[in-house]
Amino acid sequence: MSSYNKIKGSKFETDVMKYLRKLGHFAERLAKAGANDEGDIVTIIAGQTYILECKNRKSINLPQFWAEAQTEAANYAKARGQVVAPPAFVIVKRRNASIEDAWVIQTLEKWMEQMPVPQGQITSSQGWTTPAEPPLPEEPTEVEQKEEVAEEAIDKKAKKK
Repeated sequence: MSSYNKIKGSKFETDVMKYLRKLGHFAERLAKAGANDEGDIVTIIAGQTYILECKNRKSINLPQFWAEAQTEAANYAKARGQVVAPPAFVIVKRRNASIEDAWVIQTLEKWMEQMPVPQGQITSSQGWTTPAEPPLPEEPTEVEQKEEVAEEAIDKKAKKK
């Protein structure tokens, strides 16, 4: 990798770290360790540790980026004596876009594990239901009352003729 590409990658990592900090989250760049690399950034959001692998490249190779992120999250856990690796995400720089518009890559399964579910886990037996139709009022509405009065007046005029 050329020196220019290293600088470009390092700047993107720093920008991601600063963005997370600006939002009030803990975020630190991790030291490079070759085969034992532990990711580019460790961040803690809502009490959960995440490992971020940042990519600022012209060509995108998701399988390679994904494998690298998973390996590095495992390295992070191993270095700290943790049995379970923290969730890893790949952050990919978008060309000519701000840091907020970077892409975040994750598997659907891991992403769903991170989603907050109100009132516990939703199962297929519970499922989502559509809201019930609101009950119809038993009394006529004001508009309906006016329409009835108008119809009665028309009926009375018709009977007089």
